[in-house]
Amino acid sequence: MSEQSTTSTALHAAGASPLDGVGVLDAMRPGVVTCLPEDRLATLAAIMVTHGIHAVVLGPVEERTPLIVTDLDLVRAALERADAQASDIAHEPAATVDAEAQLLEAVAMMSERGVAHLLVTGPGSVAPAGVVSSFDVASVLGGQQPRVARMLRPGPARPSPSARTLSQARVQEVMHRGVTTCLADATLPTVARTMAEHRVHCVAVAGITRPGNNLTWGLIGDMDLLLALHRGALQEPAAAIAATSPIAVEEQDSLERAGALMVEHDATHAVVTSPAGMPSGMLSTLDLAGILGAGA
Repeated sequence: MSEQSTTSTALHAAGASPLDGVGVLDAMRPGVVTCLPEDRLATLAAIMVTHGIHAVVLGPVEERTPLIVTDLDLVRAALERADAQASDIAHEPAATVDAEAQLLEAVAMMSERGVAHLLVTGPGSVAPAGVVSSFDVASVLGGQQPRVARMLRPGPARPSPSARTLSQARVQEVMHRGVTTCLADATLPTVARTMAEHRVHCVAVAGITRPGNNLTWGLIGDMDLLLALHRGALQEPAAAIAATSPIAVEEQDSLERAGALMVEHDATHAVVTSPAGMPSGMLSTLDLAGILGAGA
């Protein structure tokens, strides 16, 4: 049996949930990407963009609980203190989970603590051996191998922005054109599969009915999915899970304004609207990081 078949079998162990019988080791990203305490924002941003990750661990990693810097921490610091170092941003110890734990235990921990990343320790050591994220959980729930879903894939060529600060750059320069969608009656595994197949952390839900038979749309992020999974909403329709008032920015808005909205609402994604007022794409914190890291 091939490695892929073996992994696929492990990720679909029989049970009430697709995550039953799946261990943290099956889903985690091996290894830890680190930064130095004295690294500036541009270096942190470049590390995240290069590796396609949303969190970096403050190194060197020793026999202790390390600190972690997320992409939202990065954007917040860029707005408040442009000369900040990694050690200024990372304050709280990262939450950890044992490598031999079940993935459902990691889901419970992430849900209860409101975090999208856990450092994986062991086996037999307190030093981190990898990272498990809400996107990894979404991949497993959607029947995909996290290792494959995490792979960086070439996207459509985009002009290189000339701006080098968030105040100078415009949303349209870095946004991702187009919106990945699912139907209002899609179940949680279907939404998760859409995320994994398109390698996106956010899916738009079309055709949500509101009182008065008005139709609207909403967003489901991988953390929304994880929280719904934790409360047992496996067959709940996407319309019931989606946030129907997502953050929206216009194509001509500055990234400084977009970043401020993301920080204010503790959100890693915003919908981009065209001059006609229709959704035209998505903006993520990693898109902002691309500008911040341009001078590294």
